Amino acid sequence: MLDLTHILWEGTLLSLVFLVILLGSLYYNPRIWLKDYPKDIQERTTSRTVRETRHFNYISTLILGLASVPFLSSLYYCGDQITFIGAFLHFYIVFTIVSLVDLIILDWLIFCWITPRFIIIPGTHGAKGYKDYFFHFIGFLKGAVMYGILASLLAGVRMLLAQL
Repeated sequence: MLDLTHILWEGTLLSLVFLVILLGSLYYNPRIWLKDYPKDIQERTTSRTVRETRHFNYISTLILGLASVPFLSSLYYCGDQITFIGAFLHFYIVFTIVSLVDLIILDWLIFCWITPRFIIIPGTHGAKGYKDYFFHFIGFLKGAVMYGILASLLAGVRMLLAQL
């Protein structure tokens, strides 16, 4: 059964963890996320170093691990009493909440509107990409497709486990 209250709480908590991880890594070194910055910013600086790429891989693995939280909570709260659609909606809604929080708080409010110094990659100050709200909206839409695929895969695995 789809428990929207649980899903909203789960999405909110994951959003907070996600924001802390992203803001912490941006504060540590914004170049870790260089390939996720608008193109005009990327063109004003050198490519990521091997060390920065390694840090990106660690952090992105941690973030991908957050996708296991709704999966595990569905096992705990639903057991084998779940449908494919119920599982898919659970995962997709949680991922959408996290993505919306990322878009509105991190991308639009912090990155585009406030643009604190720690987000600006050295040598790129004044780049128009720092105020490109549309760039982040397109990223959100691309993400909606990607986590739709991820939610489908997780729902399929979840259904296999429910059959065991």
